[in-house]
Amino acid sequence: MNYIGDGRYECPSCHATAGVIPEDGWNDDDDETLSVYDAALIWASNGKDEDYMFGYTEEELENAL
Repeated sequence: MNYIGDGRYECPSCHATAGVIPEDGWNDDDDETLSVYDAALIWASNGKDEDYMFGYTEEELENAL
């Protein structure tokens, strides 16, 4: 993930963007969401690291791949 400013990150391979996950979890007031397909690509490109699951389950991400 590449930091692009204002608390946002971009996947270098698919260019999907995501915000920083707060310590207490996702902010439900946030209007922007990352699709399960984009999240799956980012997750897979980062070695399926749990830090890149963006609130999805491993099963959801595997199915999206």
